[in-house]
Amino acid sequence: MNNDTNKNALPPLIGGLLADKKLYIDNIFADTWKSLKFNTLIRSAGFSKRSGIQITKAVFVLLLWKWLNVSSIAVFSRKAMGLFSGAQKDVLYDLLKREDINWREFNLQTAKDIYRKDNLGDSRIKAFVLDDSVKTRRGKKMKGISSHFDHVTNRHVMGQQVLTLRLATEEAFLPVDSQLYVSQVKAKELIRPYKDGRSVAAKRYQEATTLGKPEMAAGMMKRAIRNGLEAEYLVADAWFGRKSMIRTALENGVCPILRLKRAK
Repeated sequence: MNNDTNKNALPPLIGGLLADKKLYIDNIFADTWKSLKFNTLIRSAGFSKRSGIQITKAVFVLLLWKWLNVSSIAVFSRKAMGLFSGAQKDVLYDLLKREDINWREFNLQTAKDIYRKDNLGDSRIKAFVLDDSVKTRRGKKMKGISSHFDHVTNRHVMGQQVLTLRLATEEAFLPVDSQLYVSQVKAKELIRPYKDGRSVAAKRYQEATTLGKPEMAAGMMKRAIRNGLEAEYLVADAWFGRKSMIRTALENGVCPILRLKRAK
């Protein structure tokens, strides 16, 4: 990628990198991609594509869009996508719509590989960090959303909660797993059902609408431990400071460090 690329096409941080004559941003991303052996991880997660651009190249461009933090695929396609790939924006839209793509498995395989390569298991302190954040969604035809209380704005908003599990060590803060949570308050059903009710996407949506956050947290910790990611502690804020969460942590051999709610 030419360092003379229009910096207005990208966020300020990326524009700053482009200003450095010694750095080529696509090379930085590509080198990281190769060092983590993403092509192998993508295939081991079961990703496949029958025709058109290779699945590894499609995922490369999709993750690059997220890494560059461009507001939408349309903006990315219009301003920057052609600099990195000959693919059209429909390739990314189609990839995101795929019901069979197991992004969770890809995330776990990546975390597992980094954990092993960087010897994070030898860290003196290892803790699972559990957190949730509200993603506001707007639009009359938004599907799969519900009402949530946003502690940042101190008001109820329509959207989704994203529950995340990370592993904190002295050397790294590693994303391990994530799960959408859709409450029963003002919940909006899907506009149309999934084509295959047994697909990865259909099963994850069912989890999002039927499981509570303590159950989701338990599932995420169990998956992490099954994949060889170990931790001695579970750290979370006051929302998770309840008996069910303490019980879940202890059942998984993890010591809970939770802020407790101000209640009886």
